[in-house]
Amino acid sequence: MSKKTSPEDEAVPSISRMLHRAVQTAADLHAGIAGPGALTPRQHAILEAVAAEDGATQSQLVAVTGVDRSTLAELVARLADRGLLERSRSTTDARAKQVRLTEAGRERLEATRPAAAEVDQALLGRLPEDKRARFLKDLGRLIAATPVAPAADPAGKTGGKTKKKSKKSKKSGA
Repeated sequence: MSKKTSPEDEAVPSISRMLHRAVQTAADLHAGIAGPGALTPRQHAILEAVAAEDGATQSQLVAVTGVDRSTLAELVARLADRGLLERSRSTTDARAKQVRLTEAGRERLEATRPAAAEVDQALLGRLPEDKRARFLKDLGRLIAATPVAPAADPAGKTGGKTKKKSKKSKKSGA
């Protein structure tokens, strides 16, 4: 039988794979601590972002949370269906949707904060105490160094345009 190896055993570990496993570990901890029927970490992050910037557009929430546009739109729709968020057209741009917490959303967020804090402490507790502040600082640096997604208009469409076929490519059938 072959011995299982961990990413730490590799000569040069895959940082992406290790970060992915860390996210999985956090999600597993969250599920165990928060219990069945609880908000997921992404749902919690969205509610926190909306609480911090009530009336934010979905595009703004993408930038703040790091959740991709289509996933965020789906999560916002589900949270709205559950009565935790409400969406409305922006007063300044009819193409954009603003998102606000409902009273039920505010109550649910308050109720989930202790479990989220417990998950954070459980994760940090896996590190030596003298390494925790540096770990958080370095994670912050990774996030800050991440390029912002392509420019988007307030309606949430990317700023890129499709290229027109040149006369030459039309003739060649390309």
